[in-house]
Amino acid sequence: MTWGSHKLIGDSSGTFRLHVLGPFRLERADGARVAVNSKRSQALIAMLALSGGGERTRSWLQDRLWGSRAAEQAQASLRRELANLRSVLGGGDAPLIESDRQRVWINLKRAHVDARQLELPEYRGDLLEGLDIAGEDGFEDWLRDERSRLKQISGAAAQPAVTAPPAAPQTRPDFQTLPALAILPFVNQTVDPALDFYAEGLAEDLIDRMSRLRWLPIIARSSSFAFRGPEVDARAAGTELGARYVLEGRVRIDGAALGLSLSLVDVEDGNTLWSNRAMLGTQAETGDFEILLSGLSSVLGARIDEQEQRNALRKLQSDLNVRDLIWRGRWHLARLTKVDSAQARICFDAALAQEPNSPEALIQATWAELLDLWANRGAEEQIRALRKRAQKAILADYEDARGHMLAGIAEIWLKQPVRAEALLNRAAELNPSLVMAHAQLGCLHNMHSAHERAITTLNFAYRLSPNDHDLFFTLGELGIAHLMSGNWAVALAHAENAIIRRSAYWLAHVVRVNALVQLERWDEARDAHAELYSVKVGFDPAFIDWVPFTDRAKTTFLKEGLNRARS
Repeated sequence: MTWGSHKLIGDSSGTFRLHVLGPFRLERADGARVAVNSKRSQALIAMLALSGGGERTRSWLQDRLWGSRAAEQAQASLRRELANLRSVLGGGDAPLIESDRQRVWINLKRAHVDARQLELPEYRGDLLEGLDIAGEDGFEDWLRDERSRLKQISGAAAQPAVTAPPAAPQTRPDFQTLPALAILPFVNQTVDPALDFYAEGLAEDLIDRMSRLRWLPIIARSSSFAFRGPEVDARAAGTELGARYVLEGRVRIDGAALGLSLSLVDVEDGNTLWSNRAMLGTQAETGDFEILLSGLSSVLGARIDEQEQRNALRKLQSDLNVRDLIWRGRWHLARLTKVDSAQARICFDAALAQEPNSPEALIQATWAELLDLWANRGAEEQIRALRKRAQKAILADYEDARGHMLAGIAEIWLKQPVRAEALLNRAAELNPSLVMAHAQLGCLHNMHSAHERAITTLNFAYRLSPNDHDLFFTLGELGIAHLMSGNWAVALAHAENAIIRRSAYWLAHVVRVNALVQLERWDEARDAHAELYSVKVGFDPAFIDWVPFTDRAKTTFLKEGLNRARS
């Protein structure tokens, strides 16, 4: 049997028969009905059975079935639901539902699923007919997309085979000047048809991860997955879907390992903005794609953001809408100069004048204010005003991770570690690909002398996006963590790498000077001290007092190191 263009994993002689077309029903091989009374359990089983390889991450399930609850409550609820299912379904040597710390999966060899067939004689009622979970928009979105996809499969099965992709929806979504990204189903270019599900599941999980970027609309899977196969023209597919950008992927054998090749295409001019090749050997064996997916999401978001900034710069001032003003402001902000910072604030203020409650304009204006406060070592009352502005951004869009992150940074500066950690953890939960949220968590640990925790967190941030625009900050914090842990040579290496990426980052210079002093490399320490004052005109050791270490002995240590290098 087949499902779409893929082979069915498992066979029709499994221990269970699962009916999800129409009302949910689960039966054993002898026809006895299994009483699964919980709506969320029914939904969970169906979500696993209809996923590419029969598995989902715990975070994916939590977001869709318990998204209205706090993260800790959602995690506990999923654990309870799985425990209840185990008692209903039984265990044995080959249980139907299995899980580990990150994933949950269904044993497809033990289940015949009616919807995992191409030859659907007809679409017998809606998928999970009559099933609703009040207040869980994530579940409703998934259910709507799956119903649409299965109807497309059912309709295609009754038609003669064609080589062209199915027609896309007749009406394009209105993204209100926002660029949209379409992620096409990844093509399996190996000789192993079992990897069809694997390739498609990767693309589906990336759609889910990219959907957490609130500023970038992602074309729904039910639409973008209509364009499948190696002959699909990315630019034509993007035009049909109303997307400005299209991501293509191919799973292939690269030497002795499994690899993934990706290309990001600008639909307007057909240019490839970015391409990448990743090795999948370890991830394929363990199913642990979190780092891979988070890193890809971060890089894709950054590439599209940079392109939209360039597009906005080419427009006349009179033609700029709110979105153009925001991207033009972001371009100036990324330059990290006083003049550009002022221009960025002008752009963001103009965007807010046009649309006072724009979540994106609020977030960018808050970020610009935060950078100004860091550069000028703002007073406590200014930081409190920043916190208030960040809280307004959270209220404008509670699901946007960046508002929580900005509020968390303000709390670090106000020396409120409990609030800061809660906000930054929430930001990382909302968008695991938000590198700066992880880096700021590392900074928080540094400020409170938990340097080993800082190193672990900062290394994770580095692995997420080793080419991140703000990598200098992560490297600088790694320098601090290792310096305070007595790892002088490692601290020096991180500080120098930070300076390569941001020559005027004075805190990294301070770390470098101190590391050289501890290593007793006095000539180099004196040269590094002189370079600090050369690249940061007006630098004063009193700047270090602004860094919010709770243990002020850290501040004294850094200042004494500067004095020893000078003498």
